[in-house]
Amino acid sequence: MKRFGVAAALLSLLIACAAAGQSGAAPRQGALKVRAKGRRSVVVTERGRAHTLDLTGQIDAMRIEKVSAPFVSRAGGFTYLLLDVCGLSKVPPDDRQCGAGTECNVVWLKLDAAWRVRGAQNQRYESCWSPVTLDDEKKFEGRRLSFAVDDFREDVRREVTYDADNPEAGLTVKQTPLPKTP
Repeated sequence: MKRFGVAAALLSLLIACAAAGQSGAAPRQGALKVRAKGRRSVVVTERGRAHTLDLTGQIDAMRIEKVSAPFVSRAGGFTYLLLDVCGLSKVPPDDRQCGAGTECNVVWLKLDAAWRVRGAQNQRYESCWSPVTLDDEKKFEGRRLSFAVDDFREDVRREVTYDADNPEAGLTVKQTPLPKTP
């Protein structure tokens, strides 16, 4: 009877894991860890080696609060890293304009063997300072990311895609005018 209970528990665990794997969540990079360091840098730890990357020119946040690495790929002697970075609009936060605001960017980095940045792109998808907002949620399908951003200052919608199986292409952005409202 105990064997049946253990087998049933394992089977339900496998079914739950399979269902979670099909939920569209970002793939996990088991050997890669990323965390914020200081205001505008991140530390990426891969196989026990830590690499500090300064994101000052790639993010809009004044201080990183949350960072993740949905994809890491290797091709042609380079490491390609896609980061999702969010943080405070203003430091220190206060009760004035954007004092509790958030700035978020997706950042694509091309890194050489010594983890020096050889190429970079970013796309802001949430901002208190600029009228930019995510149109829907980010969608992860296999090793692809796609999302749409409405930029009300420039009156455009940007459809952003990234394919981790073709990382050297970077972020692909297609821009169209926002529909006019009567």
